[in-house]
Amino acid sequence: MDFLAVHGLLLREPNLLLPLLELSNIDKEDSDYYQLKVLKNYESLDLSNTGKLVHVVRGHLLQQVNNLMQKKQTVNAILMENDFIFYNVFQSTHYEYTALGDTELEIYDANVVLEELSRQPFFPDLLIDILKRQEYQFYQYSNMLTKNVQERVIDIIKLLSIRGEDGFHIPKTVNYLLLSKCCQISPHTAKKAMQELELANKIVCKQGKMVLVYNSDY
Repeated sequence: MDFLAVHGLLLREPNLLLPLLELSNIDKEDSDYYQLKVLKNYESLDLSNTGKLVHVVRGHLLQQVNNLMQKKQTVNAILMENDFIFYNVFQSTHYEYTALGDTELEIYDANVVLEELSRQPFFPDLLIDILKRQEYQFYQYSNMLTKNVQERVIDIIKLLSIRGEDGFHIPKTVNYLLLSKCCQISPHTAKKAMQELELANKIVCKQGKMVLVYNSDY
């Protein structure tokens, strides 16, 4: 790939890594370097300790942290379509990953990918792009903890729901336990917040489906 091709990608693509991967010479037929994996709802992603680059092709992947002292598991990032995870690449990680709904992933050998991409003239820009995305995910959850319970629940519902003309259609996978992990509250508190939103007609039932209606407040 020449300089002008990469420069064009910088101008057009919000995620520089995806088009660079598509244009790279990485052999997807070699199972040592590449694997396509489909996870079912709540199925865990089993990765070796070697460095991996995980591309979320479709669905949602929850990045979870185990708190052994409090004996609970919390979500500290939600990876969505075209997000990437650098697993055990820049530092040793203790995260666990779980699919929310059917989730399709591409798993690359990170060393092979970085060696391939390091030959490109805009490799430093790619690293900056990656760091910005990781910073955004950290900010997203840090900012969430400054909000009250209802605001946290609304934010997560909007993030994980399907946007329609009348509001955000809430999938069945978004339950009290999931909301408690994502919002870092108890299941009882998550249930109470949902009930309060329903009483306020912010969450309504339409044709058997729960919908978070549009509102100027959020």
